[in-house]
Amino acid sequence: MLKPPTTLHIARSKMAMGVQSALVSGLVLLAAWTLGVWLGAMVLAAGAWLTIKAYRAQPSGELRLVQRGGQWEGSWLQSTGEAGVVLGVSCDYLGPWLVGLRIGSQRLWVWPDSLATASQRALRRCFHRPGR
Repeated sequence: MLKPPTTLHIARSKMAMGVQSALVSGLVLLAAWTLGVWLGAMVLAAGAWLTIKAYRAQPSGELRLVQRGGQWEGSWLQSTGEAGVVLGVSCDYLGPWLVGLRIGSQRLWVWPDSLATASQRALRRCFHRPGR
């Protein structure tokens, strides 16, 4: 009997944007202090643009994970309600705050505010290897 798929409702992470904004702010202060205010302003504009671009590029939606044999497969739910292309899923990093997934050739960092608590636990159960 097959296990039902693990369904994850992934949202864009505001926490990731906050961390990136803090790093950009530090870089702006360093550039303004060492190179001048005008260069600091240019670094601020470029950093803000890149941070917003990275936020918009974060994948979001419903991801369904199914284990077939020893491998995990996943598919994004399309706007029509049908499952998308089935891709291989692997976990590169399983830390206390972040989970790094490879979905096909796409890289996905799952932050704590990207998933509900129950979905976080389900995802960790999928990829946790006891004894490591």
